Amino acid sequence: MGGAVAAVGLAGCTDEDDEAPTADGEESGVEDDEDDEAATPDDDEAATDDETAPDEDESYIFAEYNIERMNTEQIQPGDDDQLAAAAEVIQRQPEPDVLLICELDNNFQEGEQTETHNGIAFLDNYLTVPQADDLSGVDFEYFYAPESNTGVPSGIDQFKDGYRLEQAEEFPEADEYANDCYGYGEYPGHFAMGIYSKHPIDFDAIRTFRRFRWADMPQSRIPRAEDRVTESEAEEADEAWTGWFTPPEEERFRLSSKTHADIPIEMGGETVHAFITHPTPPGFDGPENMNGRRCYAENKLVADFVRDADYLYDDTGEHGGLADDEPFVIIGDLNTEPGEESTYNVIEEHVFNERVNTESIPTSEGGRQAGPEGSEFWTADFEKQADYVLPSTEFDVTDSTVFWPSPDDEPELNELARNASDHFMIWTEVELTS
Repeated sequence: MGGAVAAVGLAGCTDEDDEAPTADGEESGVEDDEDDEAATPDDDEAATDDETAPDEDESYIFAEYNIERMNTEQIQPGDDDQLAAAAEVIQRQPEPDVLLICELDNNFQEGEQTETHNGIAFLDNYLTVPQADDLSGVDFEYFYAPESNTGVPSGIDQFKDGYRLEQAEEFPEADEYANDCYGYGEYPGHFAMGIYSKHPIDFDAIRTFRRFRWADMPQSRIPRAEDRVTESEAEEADEAWTGWFTPPEEERFRLSSKTHADIPIEMGGETVHAFITHPTPPGFDGPENMNGRRCYAENKLVADFVRDADYLYDDTGEHGGLADDEPFVIIGDLNTEPGEESTYNVIEEHVFNERVNTESIPTSEGGRQAGPEGSEFWTADFEKQADYVLPSTEFDVTDSTVFWPSPDDEPELNELARNASDHFMIWTEVELTS
């Protein structure tokens, strides 16, 4: 990252008393962390010229890759075969201008920090290193890693199992702890994310929605006491867990299981908003459908942000979303697909809205051939369309793909993709039209 600026969340690892701004923009609870979202350790090396700004008619590639086991122990030494395979996947694709990595542990948010952020270590140890003789390394000039709600104790017994933790002196590797955090995680920053860019990120203009409260969303489907089932109904459904909120718990609980973040990137004389998120997966809950409801609401927040909903407030208390003429690209593992009942068909009902260009959704031969019910739109080997790169209507889509090679035609590349992760890298190439 020569001449680069790296921005990462550097705030403390336990913010259980760090409450969301209220709907009128005021804080409820203790004072906010002023440096919560970003710091720039390499400010003296920041690229400040306009040489990276391309011509307006240039195309751009936006990519997303959910790479499993992106933890400190695997990334920092630089000798992990699975992560080398993931880097090779990236290097075998057209080089992205913007790349979002999901499930990248934010080790600057953990109790014990390393000198180098995991995102920078992955770049230095794997991405910039050619993973085969016929490949070249991939480099980026800008990086940002927002803080995540994963592994941050909520102080709420979400699943009513009698286990609750206000603050973790140590971070136990137990579902009881992880389930009652704001987002499932065994420690703060677990399963977080990071975004790389070849073009300047306006770090001062980044907006995050990590503390937005679920109860503050209209038509939120938040599970309340009236949604709870009886013990006999739970037994009949063969589901031991149950999940719903009391009124005081609603006042505390955050919607985003990781975070939602608006990343302004300067491209071709325009500001393009990369809106990144990774909602919780449906399932792993009880008959009230806690996680399915939350996945719905997290995706609805995405849709409402690009439609400039007034009710939204970010972590500084600023209201609203994007104006109707601001170009954007939604990037993330949204953990749901069109027509999915458990998430109330939120993709078709909300995410695929009038502001989003859905004319070319990434596809693959590998997904199409994955069994008798295979789908070219699947992005994960658990047979689901989970990952998305969705540009706004200000863009024309010129190309797109899911890197899931055919097991018949390209068996070695198919094996590479499967060894790298349980998700497959997706990318979309676009051109600004206005």
